[in-house]
Amino acid sequence: MLDGRAVRNKFTRNMGYIIDGLLRRANVSVYDEGGASRTFQTGSGGLIYGVSSASTTAENMGPSLFVQFGGGTTPPTVTDNNLAVAQEVLPTNYIDIVEETSTIRLVVAAKWTPDVDRGYEEVALKLFISPHDNWATMLSRAVVSPTVARNAYSTYFDGYALSFPATITKWFVRALMCASVGQNKRPTRCLPALDIDESNFVIQSADTFAGAPDVRIGMDNAPSSPSDANLRAPLGSLEGQTQTVEVDTAAQEVRVVRCGTIAPTSDTPLGEIGLFTTVKGYANGAATTRTIMVGRIPLPEVQTLYAGATYTICYVIKLA
Repeated sequence: MLDGRAVRNKFTRNMGYIIDGLLRRANVSVYDEGGASRTFQTGSGGLIYGVSSASTTAENMGPSLFVQFGGGTTPPTVTDNNLAVAQEVLPTNYIDIVEETSTIRLVVAAKWTPDVDRGYEEVALKLFISPHDNWATMLSRAVVSPTVARNAYSTYFDGYALSFPATITKWFVRALMCASVGQNKRPTRCLPALDIDESNFVIQSADTFAGAPDVRIGMDNAPSSPSDANLRAPLGSLEGQTQTVEVDTAAQEVRVVRCGTIAPTSDTPLGEIGLFTTVKGYANGAATTRTIMVGRIPLPEVQTLYAGATYTICYVIKLA
C-alpha cells in the first residue's frame, strides 16, 4: 500500500511455516535473512516471543512484524530469504485489520520520516526471530514499479497489507492480529470474535493460538462469507489428520495442507470443507478457550461420499 496503489507481493516459504506453527501451537523452523535455519517460537501461541542464544529460555520482545524497503529489482521467489538490496527498516507503529464484505486485510504500517532522498524498488514484510541476536525472517517481498520516491525530512505513512479472501474468516484474521500485539508477560483482551456456537468472546492478545487444528466437513455448498462462524450443515471431523507445509518452486507458492480420512457407513453428501483451530480469550469476566473457524470452502457442486469407501480430504491454505 504505497502512494495509494497496491503492489502484489510474493509470499515466502517462511509465511507457510509460521501459519502452520500458529495453527498447531508448535515451534517451527524458518530461514533468517542470511539463509540459516532458525527456530521460531510459534509454540508460545503468538508472534512476539523470541529465542535468545544467551540462554535456554525465550524472551519477550516488542512489535515483531516490520516493513523494510530495498533497492533491488530481481523477481521475488518463494525461497527468497532477504531483499536483494536491503535498505531502511520502518518503525512499526500501526497494526490493524480492514474488514470489507468479501475480503479482510491485515495491515502492518509505519508513520516515518527518511533523512535522505531515496527511490525504493522493493519492499518486504519481515518478522523478528530473536531480539538478542537480531535475527529476522522475511515473510513476503514485492518489487515496486515505478520506483517509490521518498524525500528527506518529509513524513510518510507506508503500509503492508496481507489480503484474505471470503473463504477465510475474519475471526482468524483477527486472531492473527491479536497474536502480533501486546506482551506475553501481560496478555489481555484484544478483539471480539464468534466461536463455532456463535457465542461472543474476546480474543487474547500475544499468547493467542491454543492449537488443535481440525478439518471438518458438511453438506451445504452455499457461498462463503468472512463472517461465517461454522459450517452451514456440519457432519463432523475427519479421522487421522496430518498437517504439512508444501513449498512449490514450480508454481512459486506455499501451501499449508491438513488432511484426514472418512469412511462413511451410508451415502453422505459433501458440500463444504472447513478448517478450525482453538484460541485463548475471555468471556463473562473469565479466561476461556474457544474453537473458531479458520476458513470454509464450499464445493462447486455437492458430491456424494459412498458407503464402504474411504476418502482422503484436505483443506489447503495457498499462499501465492
